[in-house]
Amino acid sequence: MQLTKHFKILSLLLLIFFIAAIGCKKTDELIEEPVVEKTDVAEDTTAILESAVITPDVTAIKQSKTEIEKRFEKMVTLIQEKEQALLEREKRVLDVEKQLGLRADELDKKEARLTSQQYLSWIVFIIGVIAIALAIVLIIRNRSTSSALSQKAQEMKKKYLDKMDTQLYQWESSIEELKKKAEQAKDDVKEEYLKQIDALNEKKEAAQKKLQDLKAANEEVWADLKKIVDKSWTDMKRSIKRVSSKIK
Repeated sequence: MQLTKHFKILSLLLLIFFIAAIGCKKTDELIEEPVVEKTDVAEDTTAILESAVITPDVTAIKQSKTEIEKRFEKMVTLIQEKEQALLEREKRVLDVEKQLGLRADELDKKEARLTSQQYLSWIVFIIGVIAIALAIVLIIRNRSTSSALSQKAQEMKKKYLDKMDTQLYQWESSIEELKKKAEQAKDDVKEEYLKQIDALNEKKEAAQKKLQDLKAANEEVWADLKKIVDKSWTDMKRSIKRVSSKIK
């Protein structure tokens, strides 16, 4: 760009020099115009012609010089204006390039942020999918475990209730045997034995009622009722053992 400007300036200077040279040549031709040759006219006329001297038009020369100087100054001014315009244009181009560079940097940074956010979104999405999959697996496993535990608990309850029913049946048989023995006992103890047997029957019926309540109970109260039944069974065993030791 600088070489182009210098070349233009040099061309304009050569053109100005060429125009000035042409002007000077014309001036020299006016100054060096030949004297009119002698003719066969009268001597007076010849003398007058010989004595006459052709003088150049100084005013025209000055005007021509002034016009050339004005043109030269005008061309110099034009060159300076063009140079100034080129400098301003170059400055604007540099400013635009700088702004474009800054804009490009901003776009690169924005693209980098968008790329990072995109990667982060994918990572969050993958983690969410994995978490959901793990939750589903845990739910299925818990259901399987709960189902297995529930089945096992039901089996244990059934065994427990069957055991209690068997125990009640055995107590009924023991009470019947004790009643037969009491009826065969002596009169002075017979009445006392029968009262104790009636008490055993009442406890047995109460224990049986509690067992029926336990069979109909739900999961929330089953454990509490089981404790009550266990306590009643323990008391019933002791009572039968005590009465059996007296009636022989």
